[in-house]
Amino acid sequence: MPSLLHVHPNKPIPFLGSSAFPLLLPSTKSTTASFIRGTADPQILHRKEASLFVQNELNNTRSKKLTPFGYTRKDVLLIGLGVTVAGVGLKSGLEFVGVDPLQAGNVVQLVMVLGLTVGWISTYIFRVSNKEMTYAQQLRDYEVKVMEKRLEGLTEAELEALLEQVEEEKQRQASGEQVG
Repeated sequence: MPSLLHVHPNKPIPFLGSSAFPLLLPSTKSTTASFIRGTADPQILHRKEASLFVQNELNNTRSKKLTPFGYTRKDVLLIGLGVTVAGVGLKSGLEFVGVDPLQAGNVVQLVMVLGLTVGWISTYIFRVSNKEMTYAQQLRDYEVKVMEKRLEGLTEAELEALLEQVEEEKQRQASGEQVG
């Protein structure tokens, strides 16, 4: 019988080889990371909510690999460095052409501030016009999750009836488009 000195401080004391409270163990690892490595705790994975959480986390990690330019720290640093280099280059170019350094600095400051402001506002207007704003995306994601949850709660008979209704609606739309 093991002494209490040899028991790990974060684990409950086992009784006849099994833990009395297996789900109350503090998690020291990411569930997703342990799932990917194949060391996931089977007590967590058998629960439906936890497995859905793992699937969502895996989908999130896959989608993070496909982030567009400008959404990571590296991209922001590169953009900042590029803007700085462009400003210094423009000032040096104006000085090389023969413009007074004070005037060149003023021109560069005016061009950069106006250019960046107009550029930033135009991206905002573009996102608004395409409905790619954060709130709109969150609302779409919420609606999808609510529909998935509702579909999960339906029985087989209800699902079949719903599929029949969808097929009927498709046929109505197809016949309506042919007539119109």
